[in-house]
Amino acid sequence: MAKMRKTPARNTNDEAINKKNKLEKRQSTETPNNDETPQKKPKKALAEGDARKKFSKTGLKGDSTNPKLAKAKKLPVKAKTPQTEKVEDWNKFKKEKKELRMKRIKARTKDNFDRIQEAKKMGEKVRLKTLKEDDRNKVINQLHGLLKGHYAKFVLAHDTARIVQWLLKYSSKILVHQISLELVPVTVSMLQSKYGIYCVKRLLKYGEDDIRVQVIDQMKGHAVKLATHSVSAPVLEFAYSTYATPLQKHLLIQEFYGDLYKNSKDLKVKHIKDVYKDNENMKMATLGACKSNIKKVLNKSLLDSGLVQSVLSQYLQECSESDRAELITELAPHIVVISNSKDGSKAAMECIWHGTNKEKKVIMKFLKEHLIELSKHEFGYRTIITLLDSVDDTVLLHKIIISELLTSAKDLAVSEWGRKVLLWLVAPGESTVFHPNLIKELEAGREKSNSKKSPDIRRQEILSYSINTLLSLVTEDAGFWLSTGSLAIELVAILKAGSGNNLKEALEKVVETITDTEWKIKENAERDSDILGIEHPAIHMTLKKLAQHDKVALEQGKATFGACLVEALTDKVVKHWIQINRGCFVLVTVFENNDESVQQILKDKLKPHLKLLKSQGTSGSKILLKKM
Repeated sequence: MAKMRKTPARNTNDEAINKKNKLEKRQSTETPNNDETPQKKPKKALAEGDARKKFSKTGLKGDSTNPKLAKAKKLPVKAKTPQTEKVEDWNKFKKEKKELRMKRIKARTKDNFDRIQEAKKMGEKVRLKTLKEDDRNKVINQLHGLLKGHYAKFVLAHDTARIVQWLLKYSSKILVHQISLELVPVTVSMLQSKYGIYCVKRLLKYGEDDIRVQVIDQMKGHAVKLATHSVSAPVLEFAYSTYATPLQKHLLIQEFYGDLYKNSKDLKVKHIKDVYKDNENMKMATLGACKSNIKKVLNKSLLDSGLVQSVLSQYLQECSESDRAELITELAPHIVVISNSKDGSKAAMECIWHGTNKEKKVIMKFLKEHLIELSKHEFGYRTIITLLDSVDDTVLLHKIIISELLTSAKDLAVSEWGRKVLLWLVAPGESTVFHPNLIKELEAGREKSNSKKSPDIRRQEILSYSINTLLSLVTEDAGFWLSTGSLAIELVAILKAGSGNNLKEALEKVVETITDTEWKIKENAERDSDILGIEHPAIHMTLKKLAQHDKVALEQGKATFGACLVEALTDKVVKHWIQINRGCFVLVTVFENNDESVQQILKDKLKPHLKLLKSQGTSGSKILLKKM
């Protein structure tokens, strides 16, 4: 019989050894003498293997330094090595790291090391909110004396640049002026440093007007380089849009026209077409240089700049059709970014007017995510209105743009600019609502665009998509649309454009609101003062406009405001209104603009109160009495 392989014993006591021997004897008698027969693993070994698996699952390390695992395996516990003790001595480790860091800083800063360390300590004191003003001024003077003559070096490092920022923030105007004498000459270097840019911002923010002018003047000759640098571009835009004078803006824009204006400026050139106004031969070179500079900005996606957007607007108006088409294709995904300034919105409008149907679709898709925010923007709303006024595919327009606008109609209605977008849906090109310059600009753009559909057909299709939803919103909450004068203007436009049963239901809800004798409106939100709705000046004018529109509504066969009002008038409301001058004028306007049936109903409801009407001395009551 072949000898069986013995499993080494792990227990050291005698009892464990005896058990093992018995187990081996039993296995030797039962196992046949065959070399090819696989040997069974002893049960003890299996048990120990399971123990190892069990402890590995619980996360215990498989070394002899772990007391729990050593106990399970019956292994002797080893003492901790000196290396383990060294790692655990964190205080010593940190101290060594700090010393090494300080050696590196000292090697880098050389002679300025002691000055920097002292400046850091003073800087920490300066920024303490609990520090008294006199004590802060003393520390600031000491710190300025320590750094004087070295500011140009310190603004480019992350730790010392912060000290200079604190000095510019807390120092007096005289001290800021002294610091600026050293910093202004290195403005361009600071603008290209990720730490120095913050010092430029502080100079612009806390410096006097003459310092700001000097800082921006330092940017001349470097406008294109700074506009195409990812670090300097946001600060250049901040300086351009916030502090630059109109003349400085024109001079910075000139540099995009070519290297000719990099070092020499022309005060007469305020638009790219002024460059070649007297010399047509310069047109191609100027437009080519301008296109090249715009491409540099586009390649780095740094279009969020009023300076760049002004250049874009001018270029798109003057370039050839092929160049314009090429640029519009690249600008379409960035339409939201370039719509945040006046000139930027003009550039966006040019992209919409001259873009193909495919490019307009791309523009709408990129606008969808930011549609509501852009509609409420001071300049962005112009981009949305241009889309509504020039896109021929109104089905796609409704799917992407109009449906989103209607979903957030109330949110847009309370915004000064968002309200104009809603008004364009129901009263496009209305001169009483939109500025004449905007109407002329849209008309001129529509004529040179590639739109083929008639404006009247397009507007009628847009109205059919939106009017029923807006009328439903009025029916649901007429009080909201009558809460302010601005919202009331929107209400009048919606009701004028409406028709059918939806219009009648909306008018009835409006009448229900205004005939409530307790209906009040906040006259002044700051003073929290209320006024009767019928006496509110803006609401009064709104109701008169609705009544004056009844003549047109009668001709078109629509429901009228006057007919709904006289049906809802009760004795209580009549008594209440005839004692109010503006209430009387509303009734006069209704009487003058409606047919005989409405006039007769109004007379019948006023007859029982003639005595009260005669006793009123207001001008409105006297006119109403004559009508009776």
